[in-house]
Amino acid sequence: MNWKRKLELICGLITAVLGITVMLLGLRVQYVVAQKLGGTGAMVKEIALWFALYGLPGLLVAFGAYSHARRSRSWGRLLLITASLFITGWFFLSLALVVWSGLFLLAVLLAGLAIMTSVISLVVRAER
Repeated sequence: MNWKRKLELICGLITAVLGITVMLLGLRVQYVVAQKLGGTGAMVKEIALWFALYGLPGLLVAFGAYSHARRSRSWGRLLLITASLFITGWFFLSLALVVWSGLFLLAVLLAGLAIMTSVISLVVRAER
C-alpha cells in the first residue's frame, strides 16, 4: 500500500470522526434548545435524523475509502464519491443551521475532507 492509498484511508477515517462529532454536537445543541423551550430532549427521531444527515455519510466515506484503498474495490470509490457529494450538498443546504449552531468550522472540515478523500481516490485510480 503506497502513501497515496494510506492518505486516502486516513482522510476517510478523519471524515468519519468529524461526521460523528458534528452529529453529537448537533444533538447537544438541539437538546439545549429543546430544554430552553420547555420540550423534551433528543428523541429517537432526532437521533436518527442527525445520524442520517451527518454520521452515516461520514461512515460511508470511511468505508468507501477503506474498500478502495485497502481492498482495491471499484465500488468503494463509487460509494466514497457518492457520500462525499451528499456531504457537500448537505453542507450548502444546511449552511444557516451550521452557522447558527456554531458547527460551521466542523462542517467545513467535514465537507473539505470528504472532497479531499474523493480527489485522492481519483488520483490513486489514475495511477494504476
